[in-house]
Amino acid sequence: MKDKILKLLNKYQADSMLFTNNEEIFYITGVEIGGFWLLFLKNKTYIICRKMVINQVKEYFNRQDLCIRCTDSFFHETVAEILKQNKIDTLLIDPKYMNAANFISIYESLNYEKINIIKKIGILDDIRLIKNINEIKNLKEACQIASKVCNTIRYELKPGLSELDIHYRILELFAKNRVVESFSPVVASGVNSANPHHKSSNCKIAKNDIIVIDIGCIYNNYCSDLTRTYFLGKSYDRSYKKVWDIVKNAQNAILKGIRSGLQISWADKTARDIIEAAVYKENFIHNTGHGIGIGIHEIPSLAPNAEGIFLTHMIVAVEPGIYIEHEFGVRIEDTILVKENCCEVLTSAEY
Repeated sequence: MKDKILKLLNKYQADSMLFTNNEEIFYITGVEIGGFWLLFLKNKTYIICRKMVINQVKEYFNRQDLCIRCTDSFFHETVAEILKQNKIDTLLIDPKYMNAANFISIYESLNYEKINIIKKIGILDDIRLIKNINEIKNLKEACQIASKVCNTIRYELKPGLSELDIHYRILELFAKNRVVESFSPVVASGVNSANPHHKSSNCKIAKNDIIVIDIGCIYNNYCSDLTRTYFLGKSYDRSYKKVWDIVKNAQNAILKGIRSGLQISWADKTARDIIEAAVYKENFIHNTGHGIGIGIHEIPSLAPNAEGIFLTHMIVAVEPGIYIEHEFGVRIEDTILVKENCCEVLTSAEY
């Protein structure tokens, strides 16, 4: 990773690079504790932390050639001090992963020291795009846990349960598997299923209802994402199944055709063409999917205007959907691993 950081410094003609976001710091170091910043110079690497984490920092990094700065002052002041001591002229940062308070503080303190800030969005995104063997292993496990939980939930669904009853049952099952949710579970029944990001409510499931369940968990810091649309009872509205079949056909076309080398925009067009042909063009109201890894939403975005091509060992969620306002919605989502000539579906919950 240090070699990759040096290449980034050379690419952007910077003398130093700062990481303040726990997600990015974990990706670089593999260390799960938060509460410290990582500052790279071309010939030194600094960890800036508080006393409350200094023992953990020393334990994790004791065999590495790092400079640890424990400070009681604001971190941005310590950054400015280090850069000034080392006669650094430029600092590379990624505003995408930096909160506004930190950005303003760093900008003001470095401007005072006459140090130039180079701002680039998504500096590590291209590196994070391709998953290594260990990352794939963790993502597969996260997907299998989410799939197992979803299967359990499917057979526990019954009239009279509220969306929140199911929501908290999902969290309970995740806890039993020693994982936490990667996002707040979406449980949307009846007309609520027409809202893609419905917040689970006290609404009770009715007989012969439609239910959208969107869940994911975090295993070893890697996320899963999975959506299923279920029908309760045997006398449900047949229009539910008609729309479900269209959505599943759209997803299947992607799962069967996706491979390394295809344009990323192909995925969205493939799903959208099928849904449009079924006269539901205006009811497909979001992109077809997204990358997934440490973050629940990473690049690439499976959008109509997406640039670039699919590459081997990309991991993406594929989630076409149709939403009929004030009536119902259907979404089906699976997380997949892109391979040279096909894909591997990592989620296995029953449809």
